[in-house]
Amino acid sequence: MRLIRSLGLCATALLPAGLLAFPPLAEAATTSLYVDRTAACSDSGTGTATTPYCTIGKAVTKLAAGYTLYIGNGTYAETIKPTVSGTAAAPITITGWPGRTPTIAGGTYYGAALTGRSYVAIAGLTFAGTVADGIYVSGGDHLTITGNTISGAGRPATGKTAPGISIRGATSSVVTDNYVHHNNGSGIVLTSGATGITVSRNTASFNAEGFRRNANGINVVSPGNSVLRNVTHDNEDSGIQFYTGGNDNLAALNVTYNNGDHGIDNLNVTGGRMIGNTVYRNCTTGINVEGTSGDYQVVDNIAVDNAVYPAYQGISCARRAGNIGIWDSAPASTTVDHNLVWLTKAGKMYAFKSTYTSLAAMQAATQQESHGIQADPGFVSPGGWDLRLQAGSAAIDRGDSGVSGAQSTDLLGAGRYDDPATANTFAEGPRRYDDLGAYEFRP
Repeated sequence: MRLIRSLGLCATALLPAGLLAFPPLAEAATTSLYVDRTAACSDSGTGTATTPYCTIGKAVTKLAAGYTLYIGNGTYAETIKPTVSGTAAAPITITGWPGRTPTIAGGTYYGAALTGRSYVAIAGLTFAGTVADGIYVSGGDHLTITGNTISGAGRPATGKTAPGISIRGATSSVVTDNYVHHNNGSGIVLTSGATGITVSRNTASFNAEGFRRNANGINVVSPGNSVLRNVTHDNEDSGIQFYTGGNDNLAALNVTYNNGDHGIDNLNVTGGRMIGNTVYRNCTTGINVEGTSGDYQVVDNIAVDNAVYPAYQGISCARRAGNIGIWDSAPASTTVDHNLVWLTKAGKMYAFKSTYTSLAAMQAATQQESHGIQADPGFVSPGGWDLRLQAGSAAIDRGDSGVSGAQSTDLLGAGRYDDPATANTFAEGPRRYDDLGAYEFRP
């Protein structure tokens, strides 16, 4: 199930950029190199558009700051492994040749490997069936991974599991507009101290190891990152996971549904912010904060029908329940407010150390969630996974725009809109008309 079909939206609005003719990113590029193994190519030539190189391996040896490498038709059983870095003024871009359809199958391990590189972009390429990670980043800074499609990373027949994209120890980098699906491991992983990474506008779906519940759409085990405007669905474990070591991260304006564990999971992490996400019909607790987690803010979210219906592959889950669950030691230092919760069948509505079947009972027992609401969110088509808001939704003009991590535009990039049909009675902050969840209603 592709995001375009599942959300029922205009295809050009959400189509992963890797499926379009991807333009060069580096406007400052002074030299262009070309590879196309199906053309009259030559590795002994100069890599021009008329006589391209035959192999990526040859082309990357010619890269220097300011260069752009265009990869043309063919399936390349090679690893993209640049040996030099770009600069802020002259980055290196490795991208698809417009109008051509290369596939990177990888060499003996990765599809692309950036080790200790800076100011390099991997853009608009298709990676399929790599032995290990589709795109592997270790160290370096100011890297851009954008507009790529990655599937089939890891090979179960050989005992290999691997993420589609892994960012390990890098800083100040961007992972955006990628379509990461059907990998034999998590879709996107941030680990080994990766920090200052923005993970935005990606679609991560159908990622699974297949023999244990372990693969997430996005898995963050490093501190100080932003996970914004992503769609994660039908993953074997949680849609988005923040795990031990993943402190002080922000998750905002994500849509996550039909995953095999939580919509967004937070385990043994501190200082997290869960702001304005839409979390629907996941197998267990929709937004989950547990273990030694603390110093959390859970604000402006929509959490509906979590832990009451069979989800991923029709599995019924008998683990912790609730649309929003704040467990263990987390309630002592967690703030929840301005959230909408709703169930269409009997179940646990909320957990704040104890579990509650109604928001009112939770409010009375905890004095939390004073601006929260228990109401049907009025999704456009929940059965078709279109989780935008309809006119009259209880989520309209009800958010707190002043909470840390609140965004001035929604998942689709639309600005906030003050609906004249809705009173702003419960809204707070400098804009008293932000909607709850990932989508801003516009008539």
